Amino acid sequence: MSGARPTWKRTILAVCTYNCRSLAKEETLNHLMEEKKRIKCDILGVCETRRKKELEVNWKDGSAVRLGKGDGARNVGGVGFIVNKDWSLKVISCQLTSSRIGVLHLQMESKATLKVIQAYAPTSASEDEEVEEFYRELERALAQKSTYTVTMGDFNAKVGRGKAGEKFIGRYGSGERNERGERLVAMAEMKELYVANTWYKKKISRRWTWIAPNAKSKNEIDYILVNKRRIVQDVSVVQPFNTSSDHRVLRAKLIFDEAVEKKALQMANRKQQPKTLDEAKLKKAISGFDWSQMEKCDEDYSIFADKLRCCIKAAEIKKLKKAKGRISIEMKSLLEKRRNMKRSADNNLELALLQEKDQILRSFPDCLNKD
Repeated sequence: MSGARPTWKRTILAVCTYNCRSLAKEETLNHLMEEKKRIKCDILGVCETRRKKELEVNWKDGSAVRLGKGDGARNVGGVGFIVNKDWSLKVISCQLTSSRIGVLHLQMESKATLKVIQAYAPTSASEDEEVEEFYRELERALAQKSTYTVTMGDFNAKVGRGKAGEKFIGRYGSGERNERGERLVAMAEMKELYVANTWYKKKISRRWTWIAPNAKSKNEIDYILVNKRRIVQDVSVVQPFNTSSDHRVLRAKLIFDEAVEKKALQMANRKQQPKTLDEAKLKKAISGFDWSQMEKCDEDYSIFADKLRCCIKAAEIKKLKKAKGRISIEMKSLLEKRRNMKRSADNNLELALLQEKDQILRSFPDCLNKD
């Protein structure tokens, strides 16, 4: 053997999300594709295409373009993906399930798969039921199996900084959390998705993703969420990109390191230590939720189950194992009896029987760990 170390493969992927405000006309799409050349972007998820019809075409640079249509007479919403030439070869499927949710599946190295969800949430002026319908649809998309999951888009929500007890929200979010932000955080915590924007310290000029018509208010309302924090190296707004939208491009740099992923898989496959529930932590977690009954039974059950799972996870602690002696009580008694026995004509036979029993017990290791 040469003793040389194995060469591990590292795959770098730049995923971006952008509320383009409209791609209804061909000239606006041309403009977007020209701007995309100026930045590092392998997969671009877009929302608010506002198209009347879907579009699926291979661009002249080899990129795969798939744009969905808006909803209703005003063509509200519409999501889509633009995947560069190299990564388009890895696409397994692309589903534009509605004007608010699109799901892209890609084949990674070995048997691993990547799922990218592009989302466009209802605005703050929308009814609560419309918002809840969006999150139900998003949860259905999240339920589709994949090794890695990236959920990104315009969530029309302000998350702000992480609060005590929140595991998936970092401490670098900007602004004060609003009601829509609370809903996004609740979903992220329940589905164990890291809100990647909030984990990286940036100047406010590199954080805000939307500017108000008065040009004074600037908010962070576009987000990139991932199911495995280790694959994210950085998240930031991309400056040199302008198609006359009031949003800015948000980009995440992802790294899939074969050595790191192999080690993570080995750790995941190890036998999990038994867990139990801490009563005090469980009561505290339960008190943090509203358990009021809702009008619809199916919706009520789904939300109740999610809240209960969240409480159980928060209260789980490792169960201490009882230390087991290597020698059972019965074995210790036999050894002590043999040690005290004197060799004589009277007890030679009994001593021989004890030695024989000792050998039999040693032949079956399970017998040594009783009690």
